[in-house]
Amino acid sequence: MGSYYKGSYDVAIVGGGVNGLAAANVLARYGLRVALFEQNPWPGGLAGYVPGIASSLYAYAYGLVPREVEALLGLRGRLRLHRPNPSWVALDRNSGVAFEWWRDEQGLEEEAVEQGLEGLPHLVRLAVRFISCLKKGGGYYTVSPPSRDEAAGIVDTCDPEAAVFAERTGSAILSEYLPRSAWDLVAYPSMLSSNGYSLAYYLQNWNVWDQPLPGMGAVGEALLESAVSLGVEAHMGARVARVIVENGRASGVVLSGGSRVRARAVLLSVPLPLIPRLAGEDLFSEHDLRVIRRIASRRLDLYRVDYVLRARPSPPRRRGWEGTPIYVFWSQGRGGEYTYPCLTSGGSVCIVQASGRPGVGPSEPPPPGSCWDDIVLANVRGPGSQEACCGNPNGHPDHVPMVDPHLYNRRPLDGWGDYRVPGVEGLYHGSSSSYPGGEVNLVAGINAALRVMLDHGMESSVKEVLGFLGKEAGV
Repeated sequence: MGSYYKGSYDVAIVGGGVNGLAAANVLARYGLRVALFEQNPWPGGLAGYVPGIASSLYAYAYGLVPREVEALLGLRGRLRLHRPNPSWVALDRNSGVAFEWWRDEQGLEEEAVEQGLEGLPHLVRLAVRFISCLKKGGGYYTVSPPSRDEAAGIVDTCDPEAAVFAERTGSAILSEYLPRSAWDLVAYPSMLSSNGYSLAYYLQNWNVWDQPLPGMGAVGEALLESAVSLGVEAHMGARVARVIVENGRASGVVLSGGSRVRARAVLLSVPLPLIPRLAGEDLFSEHDLRVIRRIASRRLDLYRVDYVLRARPSPPRRRGWEGTPIYVFWSQGRGGEYTYPCLTSGGSVCIVQASGRPGVGPSEPPPPGSCWDDIVLANVRGPGSQEACCGNPNGHPDHVPMVDPHLYNRRPLDGWGDYRVPGVEGLYHGSSSSYPGGEVNLVAGINAALRVMLDHGMESSVKEVLGFLGKEAGV
């Protein structure tokens, strides 16, 4: 195995999740020699496949990836996306359709009026405008994320009304547009007391969710295929034991088998709590270590359930629907977001998947459109499963919650916002823990790659990438 790693690389990337793969694509495209190491045998990390089955592992909805990022990374044409209309529906306690989230503005307008939620479309438009202004003002695709006040200033110059998302909390914003009973349609409880950025972040795509077929792992596979075609040496099933730090500088990694890999820079595309473990806790301040430990210890009560069915379910449907949407279902204080890949992929095995806090067992409602007699197996994965799979100890899909004080240039921690790991030259971070944060977005990986390139004297290449993203975004 050691023979694989003779010589040295410009960048060693630890973690083959979607952000690590995005970074590898950008770095290799501009001529850097890149080696990528992923401990699992599949690419994509949490956005991978259930082992042995082409069905999503944890991530399940593709929609936050901006179109300009798809173009930059060559994802267009590599993915087969299911784009149902409505994109998702909320069910009431009797499993009836309570709200339909249509993909087109007119459809959403009409649904909002019918449900007495006239302020909803304007709220969503404001969120889209907020992120658009951040992009135009250089506060989204960036190697130096803005502070909250800087973000507010960028957006205020562009669109003063949209700046509210940086100036106020989620609950203060929602109270102007929606009755309290409807807040669950657009926000998780954690967003309410935090800065409105996290609310805007998840609404920037009009709250529309596509589903890759046959599962989210298709995104990881597409990014890996593209990276390899650009010359990235990608090694699946290769676990990194530690980062080599010599005289205060990262100079490579050591694999679990003992092989040493030399590199001019190391990019850690891993959950934040893994960074001190890999680099050595003695390199970090006691304050940062305390915060990291606190983040790692606060487990999110989030579960993923794979329901293997002997019969195809018949979830609620209405005339005029195209495809099968995601169903959001709540019951007895529990519930979840249910996807039905068996209805869209044409596979021989019918698997309905649920995320959130779905109840499992005869005393709980089964997935919409099915009964417990239809269920052959219910495979439950909780927070501990994420740690076993991908080193994420708190079970949070964003690694670090998308709330204050871990937003803007304070993500993941104060002093870490520029994608450099403080105190270790040549060591970088770029994952969902990093700005702009959040699950399957790919921007954090791209931004981290740009920071590496800038520190390698590749300013013209960085400007080229930013120019492309700006052009594709309509800037």
